[in-house]
Amino acid sequence: MGPPPATFVNTYYDDFHANATHLWQDGLPNEINGWAAAGRSDFRFVSWVDKNGRSSDGGQIAGGYSGTPAGRIGYQIGDEPGLGCNDAQCALDSLYEMEAGLNAVRAVDPEALIYINFYMSDYIDELLAYYLDNVDFDLIQYDRYARDKDAYEALEIFRDAGLASHKPYWRYLRAFVYQGNNNTSTPIDMRWDAMAGLVYGYTGHTWFIYTIDNNPDIDPVLFDAENDFNANPTELWHAAAQINLELRNLGRAITQLTSTDVRYIPYNDFLQPKETENWSPGAGDDPYLTAVECTTSQWMEILIGFFKDDAGQIYFMLQNVSHDSGGWPNNIVTTATYRLSFDFNSAPPSTSRTALQTLNKLTGQVESLPLTSSTGDTGYLDVVLEPGDAILLKYDTGAPFALQQ
Repeated sequence: MGPPPATFVNTYYDDFHANATHLWQDGLPNEINGWAAAGRSDFRFVSWVDKNGRSSDGGQIAGGYSGTPAGRIGYQIGDEPGLGCNDAQCALDSLYEMEAGLNAVRAVDPEALIYINFYMSDYIDELLAYYLDNVDFDLIQYDRYARDKDAYEALEIFRDAGLASHKPYWRYLRAFVYQGNNNTSTPIDMRWDAMAGLVYGYTGHTWFIYTIDNNPDIDPVLFDAENDFNANPTELWHAAAQINLELRNLGRAITQLTSTDVRYIPYNDFLQPKETENWSPGAGDDPYLTAVECTTSQWMEILIGFFKDDAGQIYFMLQNVSHDSGGWPNNIVTTATYRLSFDFNSAPPSTSRTALQTLNKLTGQVESLPLTSSTGDTGYLDVVLEPGDAILLKYDTGAPFALQQ
């Protein structure tokens, strides 16, 4: 679309609550220079470049800059290795080409964050095995735009790759519609998508797409027209802006934590999503949580992720997985109450028996949530979550809540 006007840039950062710009493979150098010209102190960017490491605008490696461009975070090299392939060798050959492009960019900008974006290829096991063992990458990233239970397979696979490589893991979030297809997102779908990533420990989230040049295949859902910096923001733009604010607040903690486990509690065993595992006591090395149940609906399924900080403190995040495009029973969209039961008999005296801590996603402040006492060292917490929403919790041990400053 070319360089944007300063008003467009300022709205993106101030009102959409974005903290970085992500450009297409023709974004360097001219388009990004337009973003930088707005003069914001918080301007940062990632740019997609072609599989050979070159920008489609001018054909120069990483845009042809001499020195580090202002605000540069890094580069995505090519996209979706294995796309269109009918065998593993073809998929690997496409990854080899992107690896060569990655190395070319690394040679001219060695301090940049550089990576390749994957999708759920039939050969994803072979691709990730090579990527983890041989490629000089800085993070794991993928796209998977499913909104039913197929989404969990990818969430699991790329989380596992990130943990195995000791690297951050990022993902694209769906903010587009295929032309000729009315199956667009809803605000609840978008919330479920973003919060599920947090439960799995993903620390980078990119809405695909924000806006776009004329395109024959996809249309934006955040604006009422494409190829127009003056297009009107839609209801979904405002929904995504609110989600972004919450991602930024919750991300202050998630970026400081390591995911130790993720469990999915289905309505029945036949509905267990592929690659996921049902919850049982002790999951995530959590010694205190004894029961997780929805008390307001027999149909509600539950996603719960566990974390530890560098001091070994235990956190967990619970999500109401109901959303409009979820498929049965998750398309029974309703606010739900969840009861979390605890037994602190084995806990040290410094661990509170009367309260948990939470990070308020709206304010970014740590708050205390009182427990209802049962008998002895047992108690429970009732949590109300709207569809797609999630809550991050920590045991109150006297140790600080891990937060990025």
